[in-house]
Amino acid sequence: MGRYGHPEPEPLVTVKYAAVMEQTDAGGFGVWFPDFPGCVSHGDDLVTAARAARKALALHLEGMVENGDVIPRATPAEAIELPQDVLSYVFLVETDAPLAKTAHVRLNVTLPAGLVRRIDAVSNGNRSGWLALAANEQLKRYAVIPNYAASVMSSRNAKR
Repeated sequence: MGRYGHPEPEPLVTVKYAAVMEQTDAGGFGVWFPDFPGCVSHGDDLVTAARAARKALALHLEGMVENGDVIPRATPAEAIELPQDVLSYVFLVETDAPLAKTAHVRLNVTLPAGLVRRIDAVSNGNRSGWLALAANEQLKRYAVIPNYAASVMSSRNAKR
């Protein structure tokens, strides 16, 4: 149970960050994240390296949240510049966006009385928590659109 008796929220969105995988001279594969300098992993084969990358990213994001660091928006994969001196490729690593330490804001909202009665009938006495969950569900629809739109616009501008 969270603050003010509200249930702890679930992770809001799953995010995908571009990662660069390179074959190493010593054997195996190294992975690094352009959006997260210092976040690296390694594996003896492609599958192991990809799994290690997902774990490394999750731990890195968790550490950033604990330190109060700002989590950057994902750079579109097509915007990543690969090193020319080594065989490498970009792939997407999916992880749950970590929850930042949430600050709560008290709001005064005006809603139709009938809607409030319907919300109260299903919210089990936690109207604010129910409204927050409903808002999060709606926001999931928009979580990826800004990055997609930016990547489409940047690719269009590059062709001109």
